[in-house]
Amino acid sequence: MRLTTRSSYGMRALVNMTAAYESQKPISLKDISRSEEISCVYLEQIFNRLKKCGVVKSVRGPKGGYMLAKDPSDVSALEVVAAVEDSYSGDRCLCGKPACERSQRCASRQVWDEVAKDTRKALERFSLRQLAEISKNLSPQNS
Repeated sequence: MRLTTRSSYGMRALVNMTAAYESQKPISLKDISRSEEISCVYLEQIFNRLKKCGVVKSVRGPKGGYMLAKDPSDVSALEVVAAVEDSYSGDRCLCGKPACERSQRCASRQVWDEVAKDTRKALERFSLRQLAEISKNLSPQNS
């Protein structure tokens, strides 16, 4: 299992978009880039993956941009990670192989299997809406 900045940045960008879901107004990547301090070029790569997996949809035109394709309550963190990572799989050891030649005699394999299961459960448990609520509660104006 490998989590990269794509997961982190994709999650941040989508949480940012959650507030605009009700208004059904698209948000430009430039606006997300500015507010989240993420490279616009990198966001384009991430959003291409999110669009391909049906998490976001694009709107063309002068007031175009991206919108969530589903209700944020129905999008789990796991769905985001699976969409943006090259290969997200909980069945890989840290060596990166699904079943290496040592797997049957590797004592630490059980630890990594548990870590992968727990990570998957945590990612399944959180929706974009929940993360947006957490983010709102953490913002400076609520302190």
